[in-house]
Amino acid sequence: MRQPSPIGVAARVPQPKLINMFHGGKTPLVPRDRLRERGYRLIIVPSDLQHAAITAVRRTLEAINRGGDSGAVREGLASFAERERIVRTAEYLAIGS
Repeated sequence: MRQPSPIGVAARVPQPKLINMFHGGKTPLVPRDRLRERGYRLIIVPSDLQHAAITAVRRTLEAINRGGDSGAVREGLASFAERERIVRTAEYLAIGS
């Protein structure tokens, strides 16, 4: 028996909805605007983000293994300042000071 699509079911449910989208999943990838029309207010993509991170880590480690440092992939890396801003280092260091 075929399971109903979450996209089709969503149109009949009035409450706000969350959907977990990823390549290779049971739910087909659906454009954000179409999901919004169906009432989805939160779209998460943790698997795709993890896959992207794994690819970036592999490329960096391969560069380090080949050349002894990450210079070959430097253009693809976040700057030190950007990393500090994103992880909010200053805010954490200010706690308790």
